[in-house]
Amino acid sequence: MTLKVQGRSARLTHFPNAHTDGDTYVWFSDANVLATGDIVTMERYPNIDFANGGNIRGMIAGVDTYLKLVNDKTKIVPGHGSLTDKARLVEYRKMLVAARDRVARLIKQGMSEDEVVAMRPMSDYDAKMKIDDTAKVNFIRVVYNSLKPPAVKAAAAN
Repeated sequence: MTLKVQGRSARLTHFPNAHTDGDTYVWFSDANVLATGDIVTMERYPNIDFANGGNIRGMIAGVDTYLKLVNDKTKIVPGHGSLTDKARLVEYRKMLVAARDRVARLIKQGMSEDEVVAMRPMSDYDAKMKIDDTAKVNFIRVVYNSLKPPAVKAAAAN
């Protein structure tokens, strides 16, 4: 959908299965401004609402879409945190990919959610985040649950 307000255009685009299954970003191409919604969170780990369709893979795909839209002069308004730019968005994507790859590797090795949390797979990133230990653990749990196949989760509960 495109909205026009006082001569300015805003393109609203739905992005499925990222933060949730209902994410929308707003692109003001004539102003070179992108409002990312909760797909991008600066200074802390993002929340991935896996219970409502969120997925780490969708988060990465969302950032990939953003990186195709923006240039070095784009002002990027994250869902949480300070105004950012393309260079920091690239770093944010690297963090998401690291989380996906590290947790997926541990899942493939047969580790439970608690075992993966105990491994602290994001310890190198943890030190850079302005968050407490609970938030660090929660991020690993949401990444784990967004990667774990539903049938396996159900079997593990029995």
